[in-house]
Amino acid sequence: MTRDTPPDAFYDILRGVAALTGNAVVADLARLVADEMPPDLWIAFNHKQIGSKRWLVDALAQAMPQPQGPVWMLGAWYGVLGALLLADERLAIPAVVSLDRDATCAPVAERLNRRHVASGRFRAITADMTTLDFAAQQPRPGLVINTSCEHLDDVPGWLATLPPGLPLLLQSNDYFREPDHRSCVGSLDDFKAQAGLSDLLFAGAQPTKNYTRFMLIGRR
Repeated sequence: MTRDTPPDAFYDILRGVAALTGNAVVADLARLVADEMPPDLWIAFNHKQIGSKRWLVDALAQAMPQPQGPVWMLGAWYGVLGALLLADERLAIPAVVSLDRDATCAPVAERLNRRHVASGRFRAITADMTTLDFAAQQPRPGLVINTSCEHLDDVPGWLATLPPGLPLLLQSNDYFREPDHRSCVGSLDDFKAQAGLSDLLFAGAQPTKNYTRFMLIGRR
């Protein structure tokens, strides 16, 4: 296939893979491809992105499989992680709120997760995570996921604005040479110190070719 391959061909392939595997997320992706899809959707679904999200879902299934409230995903882009969370039978997630400050993300995220939008289990909003008052949200979030702590100017400062005891899943990395990464950490221990969680349920590292990704699950 080439860059000029018509979308219908990708749609047919994805429908075939969905039929072969019975994977509902692939079927949802096929429907999104059949619609007008953003040109960078392939990045959100490349093997590195999906591998990182699978690691997160697996860890969450072990550490906190039943959040007591909606899961808020920050910097959620096109809502791929939300689709994976809601599809995993090991997790009992009442609802997902997908947040990104880029206003073009919400419509795509809701189209990808249209089944869950229809059932009231998914919604996408446009907002800045650093100014949002999580204590004022009703129902109270059962888990807040931030997979891009390295992009924040002040991770401890942001965390200090969150309600004490709030369940969190945080990721960062040691990719210091990326100009947009302002709060990278050099090791998993450095990330633990930066986050300062009161109750740590999971801590892990996932090496990749160019950097190591770190993940913590616990409570503020």
